[in-house]
Amino acid sequence: MRSGGERGVRVVRRGETLMLFVSEFTPCQIRALSDSQSNSLLNGNFVVAMFKREINFKGSVIEYSGSDTKVERINCTERLEEELVLQVLCVGNLYNPDVRYSFNIPIEEHREQFVWDPSGSWMECSRMCQGVRRRKAVCVRKSDHLEVSDQRCEHLPRPVIVTEPCNTDCELRWHVAGKSECSAKCGPGYRSVDIQCMQYSLLKRQSERAASRACGELPKPHSREPCHGDCLLKSWQYSAWSQCSKTCGRGSRSRESYCMNNLGRRLVDRDCSEHQRVVTETCNDQPCPKWSASEWSECLQTCGKGMRHRQVTCSLGPGEEKLREYLCDPAPKPPSVGSCELPECSSWQVGVWGPCAVTCGHGYQMRAVRCVSGAYGDMVDDRECNAAAKPRDSQECEMPVCPWAAPQHSTPRPHPSSQLQTQWRYGSWTTCSVSCGKGKHARYVSCRDALGGVADESYCANLPRPPETSDCFSPCGQWRAGEWSTCSLTCGGAGRATRQVACSNYHQPVDPSFCDPDERPGAEQECTAPPCPSTSSSTSVFQRQRSNDQPYGYPQEPGHSNWNVPSSDNQWRIGPWGACSSTCTGGFQRRVVVCQDSEGRSNSYCDERVKPVESKSCDSGPCPLWNYGIWGECTQTCGGGRRTRLVVCQRPTGQRLNDRSCDILDQPPDMEQCNLQPCPGSASWHRRPWKPCSVSCGRGTSQRDLSCVYPNGTQTEEEQCSHLARPRAQKACRTGGCPVWKANRWTECSVSCGSGVQSRHVYCRLKGSGRVGPERCDPNARPTDLQSCQTTECPHYTWLAGEWQDCNATCGAQGTMGRVVGCVGPGGTPVQEDYCGTSSSDRPPSLQDCRGAPCLHTWMTGAWAQLRCGVPAAHGVVLSDVSHPPPIHRPRRSQHPVPPPPAPRHQACSQTCGAGVMERRVECLTTKGQPSKNCPADRPEARAACRERECQQFTSCREVQVHQGVRIDGEYYLRVKSRILQIYCAEMQTDFPKEYVTLRSGQTDNYSEVYGHRLLNPFQCPYNGGRRQDCECRHDYTAAGYTLFRKVRLDLDSLRIMTTDLQFSHTPLGRPVPFATAGDCYSAAKCPQGQFSINLTGTGLVVAEATKWASQGNYVSVKVHRSEDGRRIYGRCGGFCGKCMPQEHNGLLVQVQ
Repeated sequence: MRSGGERGVRVVRRGETLMLFVSEFTPCQIRALSDSQSNSLLNGNFVVAMFKREINFKGSVIEYSGSDTKVERINCTERLEEELVLQVLCVGNLYNPDVRYSFNIPIEEHREQFVWDPSGSWMECSRMCQGVRRRKAVCVRKSDHLEVSDQRCEHLPRPVIVTEPCNTDCELRWHVAGKSECSAKCGPGYRSVDIQCMQYSLLKRQSERAASRACGELPKPHSREPCHGDCLLKSWQYSAWSQCSKTCGRGSRSRESYCMNNLGRRLVDRDCSEHQRVVTETCNDQPCPKWSASEWSECLQTCGKGMRHRQVTCSLGPGEEKLREYLCDPAPKPPSVGSCELPECSSWQVGVWGPCAVTCGHGYQMRAVRCVSGAYGDMVDDRECNAAAKPRDSQECEMPVCPWAAPQHSTPRPHPSSQLQTQWRYGSWTTCSVSCGKGKHARYVSCRDALGGVADESYCANLPRPPETSDCFSPCGQWRAGEWSTCSLTCGGAGRATRQVACSNYHQPVDPSFCDPDERPGAEQECTAPPCPSTSSSTSVFQRQRSNDQPYGYPQEPGHSNWNVPSSDNQWRIGPWGACSSTCTGGFQRRVVVCQDSEGRSNSYCDERVKPVESKSCDSGPCPLWNYGIWGECTQTCGGGRRTRLVVCQRPTGQRLNDRSCDILDQPPDMEQCNLQPCPGSASWHRRPWKPCSVSCGRGTSQRDLSCVYPNGTQTEEEQCSHLARPRAQKACRTGGCPVWKANRWTECSVSCGSGVQSRHVYCRLKGSGRVGPERCDPNARPTDLQSCQTTECPHYTWLAGEWQDCNATCGAQGTMGRVVGCVGPGGTPVQEDYCGTSSSDRPPSLQDCRGAPCLHTWMTGAWAQLRCGVPAAHGVVLSDVSHPPPIHRPRRSQHPVPPPPAPRHQACSQTCGAGVMERRVECLTTKGQPSKNCPADRPEARAACRERECQQFTSCREVQVHQGVRIDGEYYLRVKSRILQIYCAEMQTDFPKEYVTLRSGQTDNYSEVYGHRLLNPFQCPYNGGRRQDCECRHDYTAAGYTLFRKVRLDLDSLRIMTTDLQFSHTPLGRPVPFATAGDCYSAAKCPQGQFSINLTGTGLVVAEATKWASQGNYVSVKVHRSEDGRRIYGRCGGFCGKCMPQEHNGLLVQVQ
């Protein structure tokens, strides 16, 4: 074997079996497997087989595992009838290529002698104690004492069995372990006896329990014996219970006990030991009030240290009513505010500018820009840093003017034809740089040529460049809107109504910048007041006004102008004012206002002009605010210290309140770091742990990393530690001794005459441990385990052939005839064919082709061809070409038919892979080539099954891209779970293509909608839940949108549709809406108007039963309808305001039909 390249050639000879393994931990690969004539059987012509296959070779089956497995393997357990050449290719200088192979040579029975060897290994002892063991007689080869199968010695008498005593240091005994109580308290009875099998050690004088079957040969004592009760009854007597130790939360109480007999005499306690004594029990099991805490909020920082909060309440348990805090123990109260620490903030680190790319004229220069984290500046992925703040890694530079070129042409301009073939290409936006509030997000923008390669940006200068950065907003609060106020006018025209809109987080008001400004509800709207009453005193005018004008808000119907006129019988009734919505400034309170008749029934006939107000503002005093003092002195003058200040929650009057009364999100910090500059001479050496030894055996070296750091952990230049001795960074190390190769003696020659081979066993040995794996020894120093050997010359043998027999075909058909071919030795003595060699070229043929005498009628067949559409199979004719039918093999007028012409070169099977069908033309002809119906009954088959090769199946677009070399977006057939589905592969030009499902039913059945109309009175559901364009609505819902979908993205591993991928969608109205999502801000009376539709017909997928829809928002109503087969889903969702989407933990799951 050589150190690199082709790792030798192994010839497997006739009569051997083969087994070869190539480990996954070595860069070796089976290059080729060929026969003695260099005909490739595996991996020939620069083609490598990746998958498992079987190779038929001269009647033997060779199994190949394929090259994409962990261990590449070739195995053949049958005898090979011809030599094979096996080649292994290894790349690089290898010390231990893990390539193992073995082969077996059958033993010729008439050349070896086998005998029984009575001194085999000892078998197991017959008993656990005081048993007998015997030696196993094995069959061995007499020449080298090698153990073989017992079948070789079946004709020989077996030797006398050799036995000896074993396990003589112990005895087995039955032992009485215990007895039960007597079954009778008074008089005769029975009791059970526990009998166990014990192993007694004669040396240790100790016993241990053994399985009962071990003592099966010993007489076992009875497990039941008679007994007699003493007829004296005993029992426990008790005093009264003591007071419970706790008033709640499961306390305990106790009592005294006495052992008494039935005669009233007190006994000692041990006399009642067989009876259960109960002296303690639990009491007051009802739970005590305890503190319960909600989940922590998210950290207020996106990285580093920050604060988080939660709600802490006193209650009897989760979901129970909230109690006053004094009922809970104040000592174990959980904190409501805590610190949180996220991974250290990453930042951009830049290197120095490199030299200019040109020596004269206008050029550019580069520098390294990387994202680092931690005190030692460890490099992390660029996505950990803010992409919007990334420094530039290149800039222009100006060198002296080149003497041979004009200054204005120092930088070559792109060719005009190139500009027409370039375009700007950009990637997806990164996540927002902040998790709360306004931030930045970025994307990669580059100029690409017609082949998709990166081109200089000057080639795209004539095209508008897409932006690389953009503003983004991550909401960390939610808008809350109060009730609308009364109209600013009481009569006579259009007025204004207002309401309070605030941003809150966890029901606490926060700064409005924490909420998305685009989602802010309106705080003001128009309102229409009823007409003001006339001041005229004219009775006729008043009567005319009363007869023609109805009160504001009443319907106008002909012939019914009197029955709905307000009267004294219809009165406005008001309820008490409710509580104020806020404990401080900015609240409101409401009351119920209804119209009732004299009998208390509700109607709508009251005068709207005098309707009392339903809501009003309320003020409970100014809200408390945070107040803070000045910073104190720093605890350190250098090297990083801390300083603190007092932060309290106060009313404007100065009254100090509990911190929970103020908004925890607005609390100023009460501690900060100070004097962060390093102290002079404070840097010291920081030693990292020693790395592993450089060698696995023998002597080597071990190294470690050193760095100069300040006390706060900041890394600096090594010059700052020059006042200290530099620790050593390398030391000598020694591991165990190295293993070496050992070889046994050579075996006898493999043949009794001529040239043969002999082998020996070579193994790897480690001193003190014995044999170890061969991978631990140096493969280049391994001794050879095969060598050639020469014995006496072999006698000469030759082939002898007999006379040819008659042809087995008739009627001019093609057939065969045979003869006897045998191998003869000196003097013509017949011997086995092996003595004449294995070469097929030397052996005379025993079969040859022949043609029978022509008949008057015969079946003639055409060439096999593909099954074409439009030709009925019953006709028995298959066209191999559209214009030329396949040739029919007709005989000439002479009685000697001519051989058929060669078959056309095309694919005969109907499928290029997998199972298919092929057909041929079959006709009955006379010797003159005329059609006939008098042919024999054995008509040849006109159709046959065929299989060219196994179809290759892929499970992802990435596999199609890698194995097929395809980089074109389009539809492909992939195996999804247990079925083949048509999947659209997108972004095939990148290394991470995506899978999409084309919605065959079209966009009209696959849409999502957030309805944009909002009722002026949100506490009703008009038109029986339907929608109308002339409704009393406002069309101002900013989240409204309508999106149509052509394709949806599918995660093939989890079978989950990614609803937020909008690459193949169209939004003709408003904002984009995710797939399977709907909502509105239409009504709070369970009147949803938002709609979504899913139709998976024709995709091979259905929506899984596990897919559920969750609601989000206020007064949300969700109505989802599913078809029986799961292909179609229709939903209506909405509220005031609200929406529905697939549940987050499952998502939109689908399954294969």
